[in-house]
Amino acid sequence: MDKEQARQNVERFIAKRDYTYTVDQVVENYLKYYKKGCYISHSMKDCVKHLKAELEVLSQ
Repeated sequence: MDKEQARQNVERFIAKRDYTYTVDQVVENYLKYYKKGCYISHSMKDCVKHLKAELEVLSQ
């Protein structure tokens, strides 16, 4: 999967769940908090749980 496809997948997931995050916010929370074992909100954790592959692509 390339970065453009990963970004589109994240955007679709956010819209489907009616979240107000941007793709950049999800990537930032994934890198700054989730990967370090820090607390993230339930809705952000939902994004990470379902989009881990996409977030790995976008964080490179």
